[in-house]
Amino acid sequence: MVAAVDADALIVGAGCAGLSLAVHVVQTARRAGKPCPRILLVEPRTAYRRDRTWCGWRTAGHPFAAAVTHRWTQWAVQDGRRRVVRGTTRHPYEHVAADVFYAVAQAELATVPQVELRLGVEVHALRERGDHVVAETSAGDVRARVVFDSRPEPPVRDTGVAEVMLLQNFVGLEVDAGRAAFVEDVVEAMDFSVSQARGLHFMYVLPFSRRRALVESTYITPAAVSEAQCEADVHAYLAATYGVGGATVLYRERGQIPMTTAPAWPRTSPRILHLGLRGGLAKPSTGYAFAAIQEFSAALAEQVVARPGEVIDPPAPRPASAVAMDRVFLSYIDRHPDRAPGLFVDLFEKLPPELLCRFLTDHAGPLDNLRVMASTPLGEMTAEVIRARARWLRRPTA
Repeated sequence: MVAAVDADALIVGAGCAGLSLAVHVVQTARRAGKPCPRILLVEPRTAYRRDRTWCGWRTAGHPFAAAVTHRWTQWAVQDGRRRVVRGTTRHPYEHVAADVFYAVAQAELATVPQVELRLGVEVHALRERGDHVVAETSAGDVRARVVFDSRPEPPVRDTGVAEVMLLQNFVGLEVDAGRAAFVEDVVEAMDFSVSQARGLHFMYVLPFSRRRALVESTYITPAAVSEAQCEADVHAYLAATYGVGGATVLYRERGQIPMTTAPAWPRTSPRILHLGLRGGLAKPSTGYAFAAIQEFSAALAEQVVARPGEVIDPPAPRPASAVAMDRVFLSYIDRHPDRAPGLFVDLFEKLPPELLCRFLTDHAGPLDNLRVMASTPLGEMTAEVIRARARWLRRPTA
């Protein structure tokens, strides 16, 4: 007997990954002229606000073009000795503010009666029961044929390998400098010229205008760095680099992104699949995730529309070659954090901009990857490939 359910698909967590999948499903069904599957999204927050920023190099179109608030065609990196400015118009660096993204997603989902978003609902447990899954939530049980779980905390597992386990800690302040202070058309992607005393550390500057910018202090370390320290870093950097003291703070954001060699875990069981950070969609060597989420969601949506409510095999979150490269890079950075600034500057300096963008967005081909390796300290990196073979000579996912 087939059990009655509340939805063909339940999406747990309606943040970037959950909303993206729902929007892609709606648009895929519309293009195919097929009925939209019944989708229920549940999200613990009770309202959306600007709570984060997504950025990255554009390599393909996506449904959230209206949420892109700024674009830059030049970006810079520096390590205190060298400053490299590169750029390309083919792959602009784009900024998506969370509040605009949430508004665009909700407007699109509101056009389809088969999709429902419930805010203020927390999921306590997911239990597969034959042909469906029961979600125990703060608003009662929900039954769905399949579940897509985007809650950020991935399960801790023993992989049998000594994994690199780093954190990207960041705090960003959007500030009004009170005068023209920033170079409006160049993103400071990584400025390593700041103190490295607390671990691998760089500043990141998104200039929205000559006087307004988002300035972030970012650490890549085994342990978290305090929010207070990161905020102090931003103010000190504004004073030392731009001569700006007492800037008006318009917005704050903070976050942590795991940077690990551990394999992604694509599903808990046949009918419970993982999305977002939980599904391995953040690039471990950089933390970028937005573009990967869009490409993954587009591929997954094709299956959801074609086989609503059925068990499906999710697409690979990231290419196997990109996963292997990231594991080697993370192994090198973990072993030699003091050499990481020079390594990143080398990549930006030696690689053609479009190849660099392909590499940073997981679109690099075999020849691209060889050129990337050749732009690094080849002897040291070759030794790291051999030393870290237990980490990269594995399936990308588990």
